[in-house]
Amino acid sequence: MEILDPYAHEPLACPPLPAFDPSFGAGDVYEGTDITELDDYLRATGVWDAMDYGVGLHLPATHELYAAAVGAHALPAATPPPSPPPASSSYDDGAAATLDAYDSDIDASLRATERDARERPSPDYLDNGGGIDPLGRAALVAWMSGLAGHFGIDDAALHRAVSYLDSFLSSAAATTPVADLDYRLRVVAAAAVYAAAKLEDSAFSRRVNAGDIAASCGFAASKEVLDAERALLAALGYRLGGPTAHTFVEHFTRRGCGGGGELELVRRAAHAFAGASLLDHRCCLGLLPSAVAAAAILLVRMSLAPAPHGREQLRRWGAELEEMTGYRPADVYEAVESMYMLMPVDPGFGISPLLFADLSY
Repeated sequence: MEILDPYAHEPLACPPLPAFDPSFGAGDVYEGTDITELDDYLRATGVWDAMDYGVGLHLPATHELYAAAVGAHALPAATPPPSPPPASSSYDDGAAATLDAYDSDIDASLRATERDARERPSPDYLDNGGGIDPLGRAALVAWMSGLAGHFGIDDAALHRAVSYLDSFLSSAAATTPVADLDYRLRVVAAAAVYAAAKLEDSAFSRRVNAGDIAASCGFAASKEVLDAERALLAALGYRLGGPTAHTFVEHFTRRGCGGGGELELVRRAAHAFAGASLLDHRCCLGLLPSAVAAAAILLVRMSLAPAPHGREQLRRWGAELEEMTGYRPADVYEAVESMYMLMPVDPGFGISPLLFADLSY
């Protein structure tokens, strides 16, 4: 079984390092707590009948990911719009109203959850002397992406796993210096991927077990992964289902502007941009997932349209973004700037300051 190198997707030549200490990062929450396996918890709470948010674009290196986003041009062209349907009946109007109310309830619930401080990592945990800096975090996230791709884990789970990792590393106990920190970080990161994959796909644990994860990553034993998973759950307080940028891209594009092939094009490319944002701590720690998703959608609009972008086009994009996401371009400036900086030196389009100005007059 090949062993994944943490900072390059190549086999490791060296033997596994010493075992994972389950107390790392868990502090008093873990000690003496009777925590069942995550599998049992997911069955008991009924989560394992659940959700699949869809698109499976795995996160490659930054420039490759950008290429995947703009490569969405290769999708089949959108089919011509169908003829106008006949006038809707009162039944259709009632169903549409019910659907709108349902969507509004979902939107309100997702936004309330993402603003819950218990669901959010500390925005400055990388400055607290815990032994990992922004570059180290980015390398660890890239390694998690490689692990996810190795086991066929989709983007929804990868976004969730990165969220788990950031929340875990935000816990006070995780800032305490420990020996073999890099190794232990990889164990926790692998446990986060494993836990997120099981939450998103109830069949995953029948295909892959902790022993498979340990063997692929070069860990000493499957117990390290399970112990790390328990420590992770304790640090997160079993809050596992919060929305991510991936969740919001799906939510915003379910009934967004454009429709048909164009909307699918926007969705796929926005997932690629949102995936790139996982590498940037500013997007994951300082911004709400909904803002990151909205910025990704706005970047897609700019990347798919030929330059130069005129005033009327920018005004239309701003109006569409607000209708689709509730955000104006000025609200997501920081996220747009961060994701744009991850692109190649010449991404083929620029960002006009007019995009963030008030063009309503």
